[in-house]
Amino acid sequence: MKWKSIILGLLVFISSILLNSADVSANGLQVAGNTAVGTLYVDTAKTEAVQKNGAYYLVVFAEEKYSDKAFLEKMHKKVKNVAGAIYLYLFDNKGSSYCVVANYLVDAQGKVCLDLGSDMQMKQLTAKDKTMLNAYTLCLKALEDKKRIQKSLKK
Repeated sequence: MKWKSIILGLLVFISSILLNSADVSANGLQVAGNTAVGTLYVDTAKTEAVQKNGAYYLVVFAEEKYSDKAFLEKMHKKVKNVAGAIYLYLFDNKGSSYCVVANYLVDAQGKVCLDLGSDMQMKQLTAKDKTMLNAYTLCLKALEDKKRIQKSLKK
């Protein structure tokens, strides 16, 4: 599958996230769950659905706050002031797989320290991936709620 057109369609979305990343804090996000080195939060307000070749994908903005002290010490040797990471995930319409469209290391104020790029290879989710499954579920529910509200306002 050609991901270039999806990536191009998401560039404006990514740009708006990066421009506003300094304003993003854990207080405005929903907890998706714990990771190996911290906590993953998702921004359900920034969740969008995109369509490519008849298939729908869920675009999810997430922020990981690192809390593992040993991991942070190791990271600070490589990247000064890093406190977490921000991600832009693309889930398939079933929530069974996802890829990483964008990945950035950020400081405590949300300023980008390092661009880690993307990994457009779809990764299969399993029952063990509770945090990522919860991220998908939270964002899908928020998108469904938003669509339901928009539909009721049109009546």
